[in-house]
Amino acid sequence: MYWADQSAAVLYQEKDLSAEDVHRAPGSGSRQARRDDWQVSRALLHEARRSMAPGAVLSLSHSGGHAVCAQAPAGWRLGADLERMRARDVPRLAAWICSPAEAAALAALEGAAQLARFYLLWTLKEAFIKAAGLDFPADMASVGLMPDARGGWRLNAPAGAWRACSWRVGDAWMASMVWLAPSDNAMSPQWRTVAACPLPPVTLIGHWQSAGA
Repeated sequence: MYWADQSAAVLYQEKDLSAEDVHRAPGSGSRQARRDDWQVSRALLHEARRSMAPGAVLSLSHSGGHAVCAQAPAGWRLGADLERMRARDVPRLAAWICSPAEAAALAALEGAAQLARFYLLWTLKEAFIKAAGLDFPADMASVGLMPDARGGWRLNAPAGAWRACSWRVGDAWMASMVWLAPSDNAMSPQWRTVAACPLPPVTLIGHWQSAGA
């Protein structure tokens, strides 16, 4: 998992964009925040591509001028999501994106603990949307976490041996990565950073697997 903050924008060059991104790049009339996100995320994507093996897969996410890019070997299905944690109407959003079990777990929490749990679930769900080709927002409640027989949680995932990790990055960020390998792979993702971007403290919140893993 690669990390970049706003200082990565100095690495951005239009010549490094893919043909698809050339057409998607925000114009000069776009909001500054959108241009900042674009420059940081595309600079990170370029750096990740420079180090990737042939056929490797990437998943990019950005939020609030920061970005992550997950990388995995060829043949894997992969999704990553990054969100800056800010105050939200958690009960209203939980009714929209969560399963009944997830919503109940959120309702039992308060304050910062509730907000962190919400963003953990949100980033997991977004990562699955990307990795499994699901519909947003229709499929958000169908993936995430579900109670297991031992009183803990396991992945609520599409068919297959899916695995996932979620991390708190610094004080303000939540990131998740989900993957499905061609053969069982219980690896622990490693964090890297691009030049000039210090990596904040990274705390592993959870490492889960689906029933098929």
